[in-house]
Amino acid sequence: MSEQIPIPGETAPALKLETIANGTFDLDDDAGEKGTLVVFYRGLHCPICAKQLTELEQKLDQFGELGVNVVAVSADDSDKAKEMARKAGVENLPIAHGLSLPAARFDWGLFISEARPDSAEPALFSEPGIFYITPGRKIYGAWVQSTPFARPQLDDLIGMIRFQQDKDYPPRGTYRGGLEAEDQARKSG
Repeated sequence: MSEQIPIPGETAPALKLETIANGTFDLDDDAGEKGTLVVFYRGLHCPICAKQLTELEQKLDQFGELGVNVVAVSADDSDKAKEMARKAGVENLPIAHGLSLPAARFDWGLFISEARPDSAEPALFSEPGIFYITPGRKIYGAWVQSTPFARPQLDDLIGMIRFQQDKDYPPRGTYRGGLEAEDQARKSG
């Protein structure tokens, strides 16, 4: 098991979780015609996550026009996920819950944090991440944060997906070969 963000161009980890109102979400069965945007959020305790879910709800039609399904995922239990949907005013965005922290870290490469003293945070929780997964469950792009701040703007993600679809632009960051010669040249130069 590694603690590495899944590599673009490779197959995304399996993801099958219950949602608060849409039955079971399964990345294999519930992908959009042109892919899926998986948005991992920190949990009910996070006001920035609530804002992000509100914005996702407002952009669902735009993602749908691109053939992309969207799902929000957290380690929260069902009750907390339902409360987050209420707090964020979400009615149509599928909200999956019960992500295990080992799956968050080892499958998806998400950072794990401990609760701050005197906070409403759970003892342990995952930090945010967004993955755009194309048909065939291939990772196209990954954005993983170690803090709740500086998340990609949804309009930027929509623009990226549109560009990828229009230009058949390949995933970047896929190189897995050696860099030893380049490292030696850098050190001796």
